[in-house]
This record gives sequence, structure tokens and C-alpha cells, in this order.
Amino acid sequence: MPEEIKNQGELRNRDEIADDYNERGISFFNLKKYPDAIKEFTKAIKILQNDPDYYFNRGLAYYSMRMYEQAVKDYRSAIGIISENADYHNALGAALEDSGNAKEAVEEFSRAIKLESDIPDFFYNRGNALFKIGKKEEALNDYSEAIRLNSMDQIFVYKRYETLMEMGRFEQALKDIEKAIDMSPENGTYYLLKSDTLVELGRKGEALNVLEEASKFSVSPEEIEERKRKLE
Repeated sequence: MPEEIKNQGELRNRDEIADDYNERGISFFNLKKYPDAIKEFTKAIKILQNDPDYYFNRGLAYYSMRMYEQAVKDYRSAIGIISENADYHNALGAALEDSGNAKEAVEEFSRAIKLESDIPDFFYNRGNALFKIGKKEEALNDYSEAIRLNSMDQIFVYKRYETLMEMGRFEQALKDIEKAIDMSPENGTYYLLKSDTLVELGRKGEALNVLEEASKFSVSPEEIEERKRKLE
């Protein structure tokens, strides 16, 4: 057999073996067997050091185990191979934020957004990081953009509501919590939050009426009665 053909065959075989380990790692990951997944991804990496997905997948497993330092290292390795992947930057941002580096996380989320500007989760994630470093106005803008891109995700609306409350913009906050109720009308917690918002606006009578509505859903009667006593 010519040497060139032999070498090509060996290369294909290495690729297939590495891919098998990667697929097994994915299977373990989906079963939430993260240590086993890490072992399989590591085997794949030892065979092929230049496949970014292997590092990325192992990073996801480390992240799931809250081993953020190792996750950051693997995400950086993936980015070092292919830097133009928005998901890699978004994942790195999440690991940095959860490890306490919110400022650096903002930079990674921004890189993800630069690469793909139509993904609402990227804006939502950057908004959370901006909020942590005290840039509430910028966080508010990012939550609004996430809502513009996907108006049906109530978590985006809720986080903007929280931010508006923190900033003392109660009228705007009221509109958002009402929107959240429209999206999830059986969520008793949203009624309690609406009542709190109305209290901040000095509309205590309306706040009492909203508490009556909350009593129809999964809110403890004791909590509602306690809130009513405080209002009255």
C-alpha cells in the first residue's frame, strides 16, 4: 500500500475514534453523568487536539459541575482554535460571571453579540452581568433588546421588571409585571409582585384587590393575610 494512502487511512481512523469518544461523552452528558462525560471528552482531545467542539463539550461538563476554572480554560481553548463562534464566547461569559468575573463576562457576551446580534439570550446574559457590576441602565437596555427579539419569554420581562424596581421606576415596572401576568396568569408570585409595586405607587386599595386575585393561585393564605394586615 502506498505510504500516502496508508497515512490517510490512519488519519480517518483517528478522526473516527475521537468522534466516538466525543459521542459517548455527549451521551453521558445528556444523562447528567458529568465525570464520565469529562473522561470521554478528554480521550477525544488526546487523539485530536485541534477540534474546538471537544474542548467546548468538556467545558460544558465542567460548568455543569460548577468547576468554573476548568470550564473557562476549556472554553478559551475552543476559542483559541476558532474565535468566530458566538456560542463559545457566550459560554465563556457565563463561566466567568459565575466565577465572580462579571466585568470580563460582559466583554465575552459582547463578543458573542458582535458575532450574532439576533440571539435574545446573549443580550439577557449580558444584562445580568451588567446589573452585577452596577450598570443598571445598560442592563435595562439589554433586557429590552432581549424582549424585542423574543417577546414571549417571561423571564426577560421579569428581569426588566426587577431592574426597573431597583431603579425606582415603578410605573414602568408595573407595566412589565402586568405583562408577565398576561403571559403566565396562574403564577401567584406575579400577583404578589404587582401588589408590592402598587404599594410603592401609593395605590394601596388596588394592591389589596390584587392580593385577592393572588389567593386564587398557589400562594399560601398565611402570606396573603400577613400582607393584607400590613396594608390595612
